Amino acid sequence: MAAPDAGSADNIHTASEKSELTSVQQWPRRKKWANLVLISVQGTLSPVCSTFLAVGAHQVNADLDVASPAIGALPVALFVLGLGLGPLYLAPLSEMFGRRIVYIVSFGLFSLFNVGCALVQNETGLILLRLLAGLAGSAGPSLGAGSIGDMFTREQRGGAQAIYGFGPTFGPALGGIIGGYIAERAGWRWLMWTMAIASGVTTILSIAFLQETYVPFLNARAQGKRSAPTTIGFYANLTRPIRMFLFAPIVTAMSLYMAIIYGVLYLHFVTIPLLFGPRAVFGLFTYGWQDGNEGLAYLGAGLGCYVSTIICLFTLNRSYRAMARRYGRHKPEFRMLFMQIGMFFVPVGLFIYGWSAQFHKHWAVTLLGAAIFAFGMLMAYVCIQTYLTDSFVEFAASALAATIVLRSIFGAVFSIVGAKLYQRLGYGWGTSLLAFISVAALPIPALFWVYGPRLRARKFVA
Repeated sequence: MAAPDAGSADNIHTASEKSELTSVQQWPRRKKWANLVLISVQGTLSPVCSTFLAVGAHQVNADLDVASPAIGALPVALFVLGLGLGPLYLAPLSEMFGRRIVYIVSFGLFSLFNVGCALVQNETGLILLRLLAGLAGSAGPSLGAGSIGDMFTREQRGGAQAIYGFGPTFGPALGGIIGGYIAERAGWRWLMWTMAIASGVTTILSIAFLQETYVPFLNARAQGKRSAPTTIGFYANLTRPIRMFLFAPIVTAMSLYMAIIYGVLYLHFVTIPLLFGPRAVFGLFTYGWQDGNEGLAYLGAGLGCYVSTIICLFTLNRSYRAMARRYGRHKPEFRMLFMQIGMFFVPVGLFIYGWSAQFHKHWAVTLLGAAIFAFGMLMAYVCIQTYLTDSFVEFAASALAATIVLRSIFGAVFSIVGAKLYQRLGYGWGTSLLAFISVAALPIPALFWVYGPRLRARKFVA
């Protein structure tokens, strides 16, 4: 790759960062990381909750008399959809009234909705409550990267984003692992009680210790104002994520790619019971794991996420600083090298996963494929989050909200159609179809390395 074009886009937000974000970025390291831990816990628990009912689906269907597989998939699919729709209003609100109040109120409601899910007596009520829980629980997965942009400088963001990104990507796998044993031994309702307790405790800790990080709001509050200064109306603030997706090319491209790989991730998670469950479904092959042990199959993707987190933690900041020294400037495009590496591993893992399952190879080979896919996905995920944060700074939460909306829609759709996809095409060609799409997206980092500065130079009207 050649060096990115040294265009005027490199200076976008530089003055803003120096004049507004410095106070928070100069917080003591302990204060920053305490905030990061609380935000990361919120960003982990919501995705954990997304797959809790995937492993307990057969119990839910039996308890609530659900006969249709499509209806049975809705508690998972609509929760994921809620995770995507929530940022449409939470991200702009956080840029008007601060991050802290949005985190606390949203996660408090998330806890209450999970109590409702634990007590509900019919499928319609469960589906509605899961949608509301997804909407409320989306603050952690959607605002965290923006909060990291508030607290950490460009040279520090890579490692912090890696820690935070582990939750939204590994969380669904963790939900499958834990959920399998809870559902098997205590029933599906205790899945919801467990989440309600965990999220309730997190809300209390957030009230006590979570600090405000959004500097425009802090400045406004110091002047006795109730919201951050803005030159546009309330409606325009709420529509900013959609406008960024439609009219900011870098947000559009990154959103589409994240939607594809996140949809594949959820397809993998919700179809684990097909491949590893105790009984064959749709005539598909199964490894026949029993007694809740099928949840251990989520460890494949989990291991990939863990390894990717460690590598990102120790390399992203160093590589960014090295490239900044080499080219004598700061550029968001310096994130593209590791994004390209991550994107390469995504289709490799998918091909291994799909065809090893198709030919009934040892389960370790199949889970290795899942690990390779998840490894690449998390690396690309972290680079995309950091790239958009570097590019939009003040409106990073809205830019990231746009990516979350689309990826969650894809996740919801793939959750519903996943079983049908494998029923028609089998594990091999069903997964390969998705792998081919990932292959087609491989040039994205190289294109942004070359054209990213020009695209960023097109001023977005917030």
